[in-house]
Amino acid sequence: MLSTLIRVRLSQNLARLVPQLKGELESIVATEFPECNDWTSVKFQPFALRAISRISGRAFVGPSINRSEQWMDTSINFAIHVFTAVVKLQFFPEWSRPAAQYLVSELRQIRKDIDVAKKMLKPVIEERLRDMEMHSAEEKPDDLIQWLVEALPAEEKTDYEAQAHIQLVLAAASIHTTTNLVTDCMYDLAAHPEIQEMLREEAHQVLEVEEGWLRKESMAKLKKLDSFMKETQRLAGNITGFIRKVLKPITLSDGTRLPPGTKLLTPQAGISHDERFFADPETFDALRFYKMRQASEEEGHRWQFSSIGDTNVNFGAGRHACPGRFFAGNEIKMVLAYFLLKYEVRLKDGEGRPKGMMMVMSKMPDANAELLFRRRTVD
Repeated sequence: MLSTLIRVRLSQNLARLVPQLKGELESIVATEFPECNDWTSVKFQPFALRAISRISGRAFVGPSINRSEQWMDTSINFAIHVFTAVVKLQFFPEWSRPAAQYLVSELRQIRKDIDVAKKMLKPVIEERLRDMEMHSAEEKPDDLIQWLVEALPAEEKTDYEAQAHIQLVLAAASIHTTTNLVTDCMYDLAAHPEIQEMLREEAHQVLEVEEGWLRKESMAKLKKLDSFMKETQRLAGNITGFIRKVLKPITLSDGTRLPPGTKLLTPQAGISHDERFFADPETFDALRFYKMRQASEEEGHRWQFSSIGDTNVNFGAGRHACPGRFFAGNEIKMVLAYFLLKYEVRLKDGEGRPKGMMMVMSKMPDANAELLFRRRTVD
């Protein structure tokens, strides 16, 4: 059900959400991003983490909660606690984990996170349920809290712990991955200043001249920015796309047999650097996918940022592909377009593009890297 709500309701309501999400971005830039009247050194990743938390939170829990420091801390740290707990549990044999769990402090913190989220969500959910019973004439909120109370069976509408768990799992799946990619995109903008004006002109035409900030479909018109994002994801994406466990015997085309219990990993990094799929794969080409989309209508759909396929499994594959990838794509476009229109960005003198770090099968941008920003003067 959650996958359907994210894929259908979130996508359907993007047109109404975009102005609200842009308002969240403008608010956090005004309060937490430096003035940058002249070239100013900024650690972008910590800012991006809080910005994405606020913007995503606006769509998930609404305006009464998303700006709360307690909610932001809980939704951001829940994913860290889960990841750390999983890593620590790997050091214990499977048979011992029921007892070993008491040695992993992050598991206790996870339960505390859920309790905090439950206490914050309960009064909001109760208010939404009262409004539903009274058939309030006010416009319904556009957020996941509302979609859940409308979609859940009557006996589950007041299961506050379950809804808290859903919200935190969604935050864990969305905040850090989106932050990482928007940060890598900003690093690439700084490392390739020659593409900034091209992307800026596209954003200006679509979002300002055509007043596209008010329309969801305008984000789809940012085709060059879409290509730039996909190229960044190609080179900075994770080492593997997803992991699956074989449930019944499978025989591959070359005769290899996979018994139940076998774990499979998709080699995303290997695919992304394979010259059979991408010409000159080690070169960053911001318009790579823009040009590939010009070949035909079919190719135009195949090479969009949010598209999935044999050569792009960053979002998973098949029916289990990430249902929030369309929202994430629009969210990243909005942040990048806003910064392109408002700021110039470059690397510090003598420095190259910040290098990422690898942890297990994931790649992450350097959280301590600093870029130089300067506010643009627009006539």
